[in-house]
Amino acid sequence: MTQALDSYGGFTGLKGTRTGWFHLEKLDRRTWFVTPEGNAFFPLSLAHIYTGNSTPTVQKLYGGDQNAWMEDWFAKVRALGFNCALAGATSQCRDPMRYVDIARAEAIFQRESFPYAVGIFLIPHPNELPEGQERPDIFSPVFQDWAKELIAETCATYADDPLVMGYYYGFGTFLSPKSWIASLGRDVTDENMQEHIREMAVSLYRIAHDAIREYDPNHLILGPYVKEQSFSLETWRALAPYVDTLTPQHVNRDYSFTEQALATGRAVLVSDEVTGHLHNAKHPRFRSVKSSAGKARIYESVLERHLRDPDVCGVNFCATLYDLDDGPLMVRMGMMEGLYHANGTPKSGLVDVVTRANQGVYERAAAPFDTEDLEELDARHFHTWDEAHGRA
Repeated sequence: MTQALDSYGGFTGLKGTRTGWFHLEKLDRRTWFVTPEGNAFFPLSLAHIYTGNSTPTVQKLYGGDQNAWMEDWFAKVRALGFNCALAGATSQCRDPMRYVDIARAEAIFQRESFPYAVGIFLIPHPNELPEGQERPDIFSPVFQDWAKELIAETCATYADDPLVMGYYYGFGTFLSPKSWIASLGRDVTDENMQEHIREMAVSLYRIAHDAIREYDPNHLILGPYVKEQSFSLETWRALAPYVDTLTPQHVNRDYSFTEQALATGRAVLVSDEVTGHLHNAKHPRFRSVKSSAGKARIYESVLERHLRDPDVCGVNFCATLYDLDDGPLMVRMGMMEGLYHANGTPKSGLVDVVTRANQGVYERAAAPFDTEDLEELDARHFHTWDEAHGRA
């Protein structure tokens, strides 16, 4: 299959409806993103292209020149085979000091016809919060008025832009929710936690959905990128009317994308897929993958798994381009998230494998597996995961 692509990166060999906007459409056996020109598109994204935690690297390698940094990193992201930015120019949890020049990054996306999602950051990631501070009371009229104003301002900027894929609300919204629920004066236990989460999530999703649709009738609503264990099937079902796709962060042995899709009638956008974490020598962790080559094997395996799953409509990989010199994941955990070392050299056996794996996406995505074959692929993937972590 020849991958002839339209100006947005869509595959011209598989046609959907030409609407002038990115939208979702069932074509053959799977739900696809469809470009404004009416061609099937499988989003393949690096979650954290630019981050404020890269500030020391920008100083050391680019003399503090943001333009040189952004141009070089974008060229590398494109060369790796990524075709969009599902977390936009940056996310609130990766740029707490507002270092990244979002307008400059989006100008590059526009020049290069690189589709991207826009962040409407309604709830901070727990990692962002100062010690002792909790997430806001989403039932408060003050919060709801603020959220509506933020959405109105954001939509005023992006509603007419066909390169925008849709709106997302940030990462990790319902991560470690117990203290958040308790701060609202609720009596929370392990038994009733999901009931509280459902009430909070429905309120948040409904407020955001209604406000976005008031100002922007066309772009997709992606919602927050949440840990896959955050929501039960019942909760996903209650949230489905307020989003265009489900956005669990990664595949998991215990949570089925097929069940989620069947329960809601929504496809799954895998919003922050992991390929194992490397930690520096100061922070040894049992869960560490053993090498960059191990990360590469997981990347190949999980990408193949998602391309063959008819309920998956795209994937955003949880990684940075270079290892970070700063930020909570490096400072607290020594996590080395990059495809490149902090000095700019490619990690051995990783960059080349990712680049190769990202080729031929449409041949594989257009030929999804049936249930039995997908179950076998899942078993192989989790075996690869265990091997790379030294557990097999």
